[in-house]
Amino acid sequence: MSMKIIDKAKITGLVTLGVAVLVTLVIAMTCVDKNDDQNWQVLQFPNGTVVIKDNPGWYMKWFGNVTTWPRSIQRFFSASADEGGKKDESIRVTFNDGGTAQISTMVRFQTPTDKDMRRKAHRDFSGNIDNMTESIRSHLINCCKASAPLMSASEHQSARKSEFTQLVHAQMTHGLYEMRKVEKELKDRTDENGKAITVYATEIVEDDNGNPKIAQKSPLEEYGITILQFSVTGTEYDPTTKQQFEAKKSSFLAAEKSKAEREQEVQMRLMVEEKGLREKAEMEATANVERAEAVIKAEKEKEMAEIAAQMKVTVAEQNRQEAEIVKQKALIVAQQAQEVSKIALEAAKLDAEAKVVLAEAKQKEIELAGFITEKEQVLAEIAAKRDADVAKAMAGLNVPQVMIGGNSGEGGNNVTENLINLKLLEATGILDSGKESIERAIANGVVNTVKAATK
Repeated sequence: MSMKIIDKAKITGLVTLGVAVLVTLVIAMTCVDKNDDQNWQVLQFPNGTVVIKDNPGWYMKWFGNVTTWPRSIQRFFSASADEGGKKDESIRVTFNDGGTAQISTMVRFQTPTDKDMRRKAHRDFSGNIDNMTESIRSHLINCCKASAPLMSASEHQSARKSEFTQLVHAQMTHGLYEMRKVEKELKDRTDENGKAITVYATEIVEDDNGNPKIAQKSPLEEYGITILQFSVTGTEYDPTTKQQFEAKKSSFLAAEKSKAEREQEVQMRLMVEEKGLREKAEMEATANVERAEAVIKAEKEKEMAEIAAQMKVTVAEQNRQEAEIVKQKALIVAQQAQEVSKIALEAAKLDAEAKVVLAEAKQKEIELAGFITEKEQVLAEIAAKRDADVAKAMAGLNVPQVMIGGNSGEGGNNVTENLINLKLLEATGILDSGKESIERAIANGVVNTVKAATK
């Protein structure tokens, strides 16, 4: 019996311990919670008190209800299943030329950071993140549809996609802009008559400062939701608009082809013009080189001519000076020869007179001696007469003063006659061989001097 009582006590104790542990676990799970750094939480206690938990870590919630909100949310509203979900969530827009397109987008937004805004968003969106996301998508649709009529599909496709994205982003942040209807000509579209098509379009109304007027405040601003990133990830135009693009593309390609051909013609013309300019420049350069060479050659020839003329003047002056020197030397030699000739002539006269005196003396000696024969007397008379005649003839004999080769002119004696005269002087004994040698040497010197001067 005692053993049974002990067993029951143990079992009761174990059960009580298990219940206590279970109750502790339940209390711990219902009274303790945790917040992560990437989230913020709304804690609502059973008595109705609401507390916003922003700090990460464990805390006591005391049986309160906790709703977790991420600090930022990223959603795709796309036609692609890889980006969004299984259904097509792209946004259909209509441009001012009637073209339509399905716009796929991505939005990353930040949930409220202010505690009051967080409580208001938690209350208005019923604590449901999807409700907040759908509200943002609805606002995004309004912004896309308000921005599309500001341009044509062709403009959007070719050049204004970035502008479209900026307009949608700005209106999501600040609110929808005030618009007005205007008529606009489509520059890339014409009717059957070739005239530009006029369509109704919209344009943004600006205030006095040039800023867009806000027609409807952004609901995101009301809750403190901030758009961190907005992107258009895809645009799918309708088939009719694509055909217009193809027609425009063909027209554009034709225009571009024509433009390219025109540019090619212009380039060819410019090339021909540049080639002509280059050839002209080359010809001018060649002409300039030839002209410069001709100028240099002419200047060189002029300089050489001046040098040659100067040299001729110098040579002529040197020749004149040399001729003057030769002339002076010839005059000196001629004067010397003339003096010698005079001396020779005087000597000849004296010799002749001496012979006459000797002859007369001998005659008188003969006469005085009386021993001369008749024959000797006759011979002496003949010799005396001869000597007198020779002396008389020698007195009128032309003896050269200067011996110069060549004729002396009409009626003048030449060299041969002079030599004959000298020879006669030698034969008669008036000039001896020594004197003749002197005169001949002088005459030869004069002749050689004159010949050198004439050369």
